[in-house]
Amino acid sequence: PELIQAANMVMGNIDLDPASSKVAQEYVQADSFFTPQLDGLNAQQWFGRTYVFPPSGCYFFDKKLDKWRPTRASSPSLVSSHALWFRKLYKKWLADEVEQAIYFSNCPDMIRYEQKIFDFPICFLRTVPSLIKNTSEGIGKHRTCSSFVLHLQPKINSAEATMRFVDVYEQFGRVVY
Repeated sequence: PELIQAANMVMGNIDLDPASSKVAQEYVQADSFFTPQLDGLNAQQWFGRTYVFPPSGCYFFDKKLDKWRPTRASSPSLVSSHALWFRKLYKKWLADEVEQAIYFSNCPDMIRYEQKIFDFPICFLRTVPSLIKNTSEGIGKHRTCSSFVLHLQPKINSAEATMRFVDVYEQFGRVVY
């Protein structure tokens, strides 16, 4: 929850959470969000101030099977789902459809898959976050692995936005910009 609060502090509000659920929205409180059934990765428009925390091990929602299809991360032809979500975010940011974004990843392989992440201010979290998870037994917490948060700044006043990101996120870990 404190990482979501930080995202709101940096961007002022979250307009869109394209990889979300009703449970997640109790914390994120985005103006708009897409559940897996709405397929935010492939079938929806992205806009405004966007918060992205990709689902792990998944790259598309199979409507026929009504579930996310897993990737084979070791396959030379496929990449991490986190890289696919970042690529979509980056493309929408370049096209000025996304004004700015906070991207959270607990996929250390992003360093290998998508080195464009180093073109943006990034915070390597010093502690392993506890994530809220909706399970068959109800809502619980689980610890994830090494994680980072990056900011795709607005193109207007980007230096000011970068410093706001640094000021907010330096409490969580090392910020590189």
